[in-house]
Amino acid sequence: MLVVEGGWSSASVETVVSSPAEQARYIRRQRAMLDAAHAIAVFQLEFADLDLTSFPPPIPPILPLFSSLGLVDADLVAKPSLAAWDSIHARTWVP
Repeated sequence: MLVVEGGWSSASVETVVSSPAEQARYIRRQRAMLDAAHAIAVFQLEFADLDLTSFPPPIPPILPLFSSLGLVDADLVAKPSLAAWDSIHARTWVP
């Protein structure tokens, strides 16, 4: 199994309620699910959050839902999820 798009917001947007701690919890939970499924790879959708102020108007209404999926913020400051992500990749892979 290969997961080609993964991610969880670190911010609450519209009806989605989240936080940096919730995003890190999701990364850890995703690791457990991928291990159980014997996944061979996963691709994190975004490494860095999107800076919505840098986009020309009008901003598509759906874009804020994806703006906080990064493991670091828009200034490249690590969020708690980066440590969770790094812990996954620090493990020794055994086929």
